[in-house]
Amino acid sequence: MPVTEVHEEKNTFQVDVNIPGHDPRVSTPLFHRSRLALIAREGGRCWISGMTAEEAGHPLEAHHHPIERSFATMIDWARFSKDCLAGMWGAHAQAFDWTSFDPADPYMFVDDMTVNGVLLAKQFHIGKDEGTHCLPYPVWVAQKYGIEGYKFSDVEIIHHSDKAAA
Repeated sequence: MPVTEVHEEKNTFQVDVNIPGHDPRVSTPLFHRSRLALIAREGGRCWISGMTAEEAGHPLEAHHHPIERSFATMIDWARFSKDCLAGMWGAHAQAFDWTSFDPADPYMFVDDMTVNGVLLAKQFHIGKDEGTHCLPYPVWVAQKYGIEGYKFSDVEIIHHSDKAAA
């Protein structure tokens, strides 16, 4: 029977993967510098909502995307760079200088937010029922394209900044 009315989806899935051993998380100079460049390039607006830091009520956050920092040492970089060069991960990752990339130092890509980052308001980064770290990817990305005013969850009504649409 087809679904014809709004219905709630509740996930209680459990994730069981092996994250490789890695040094404790640090904010590198490359991360800091490229985060500022990402903010400038994106006009200081969240990728999901288009909100500025002022509209969001806190500084915007740079999320490692598509490669999470904790997975840097398990990535087959030759395979990944081939997809980047083909444009699979967008123009910025495609334009990265793969000829001087050293897989022994994967953080030269991973911590460069201009090629491996997306700018997010805090709730779309780590928020319950809103954040990329808390939702399956297809559910998370639907927020970017949801209809204005749609009640997405108990904590969010879809709202896009008017200026971001201009």
